[in-house]
Amino acid sequence: MDQPLEIDPIVTKYVRDEYLTSEERAVLSNWLANGQGRREMLDRLRDDPAWTKENLIRIQNLPDHRIWAQLESRLQAEGFWLDRSETTAAVPVIPVAKSTAKHIGRYLAAASIVAVTVGVTLWALHRHPSRPASPVAVAPVTNDVPPGGNKATLTLADGHTINLDSSANGILASQGNTFVAKQDGLLAYNKAASEAPATPTYNLLTTPRAGQFTLILPDGTRVWLNNASSLRYPVWFTGATREVELTGEAYFEVTKDAAHPFRVHIINSPAGANGGTVDVLGTSFNIMAYSDEDAERATLVDGSIRYSYGGNSALLKPAEQSVLDAKGDLKTVDQVNVDEITAWKDGYFHFDHSSLENAMRQIARWYDVTVEYQGTIQPQEFMGKIQRSMPLSNILRGMEGEHVHFILEGKKVIVTP
Repeated sequence: MDQPLEIDPIVTKYVRDEYLTSEERAVLSNWLANGQGRREMLDRLRDDPAWTKENLIRIQNLPDHRIWAQLESRLQAEGFWLDRSETTAAVPVIPVAKSTAKHIGRYLAAASIVAVTVGVTLWALHRHPSRPASPVAVAPVTNDVPPGGNKATLTLADGHTINLDSSANGILASQGNTFVAKQDGLLAYNKAASEAPATPTYNLLTTPRAGQFTLILPDGTRVWLNNASSLRYPVWFTGATREVELTGEAYFEVTKDAAHPFRVHIINSPAGANGGTVDVLGTSFNIMAYSDEDAERATLVDGSIRYSYGGNSALLKPAEQSVLDAKGDLKTVDQVNVDEITAWKDGYFHFDHSSLENAMRQIARWYDVTVEYQGTIQPQEFMGKIQRSMPLSNILRGMEGEHVHFILEGKKVIVTP
């Protein structure tokens, strides 16, 4: 008897080296034990893209051959076998209407496995298993919009600003006892004296829409600041805690110092002028608190953090997320897709059942465009992972489908049925 369809997302996560629960590991072990060559196949999928490309036909020998036959036929028909050097090519992204999403699990998982292991920016969803997908229309383009990049402004303690886009690599300024240096999209603080100043000195790093930057704080903590965000921090940490203020989104890898906990204060979140507070000793986590989102979210990658707001708090474990909505209600979600949440840091959009509106908010910030909706658009969900280095027209061309179309006019994207 074939393994139930739940094995598809589990196999996908295994191939991607993502976290598996104990129940998922048990299902995977049972599936591997009951099919000759399955383990070897998955190992090759993970480690040998050339083999995957040249020998996909072998997968049909497994009891789940129907899944892979559909996938192989679709890939070959639409020309998705690309070399790694071709990852900037435009590839269709076919959205799925919510009413049919529950019927496509096997094809989503299969497509995800092959796309990730071959290194292709492929978002291929089988929308209607009973008939071939219709050709995807190309969005009219009167011009194109390039992707964002390493752009930021540094505001020093005296109010002087430095445009990091155009400034040369090297030492940019001296802030009391600390030198500030830039190196190819990275800003770092190096102590020039052994004693801390009597009065804390603060700097502010701000990224525009279509901008991002990486920062190494004086204690060695590394911060990836996403677009339309800012981080206010001291140039030398003093006192019992290490405290910073965040607006927007950032990924933190905090240097462990049990005697001096690290604390992030969230400003201008969906919950109001002041959001929650994250306390941590040494760990990795992501905070997303854009004011135009429906909630403020803190996601733990590893270690442990405590999220607090209005007298309530949540102690998070890896792959858990605190969610603070616009009404100030706090809840914890477990087993979230950490890769989806942190993909921006590694240069990708990663959608996992993302709504059209959620996807377009991310795209609008990264390409610095406005989005206008016209007509009644059927609810859409998007799956897949694609590079953020592609021009906007490529992204929109890939996302078009039977129920959603895009028109790019200058710095405006018009979304239509």
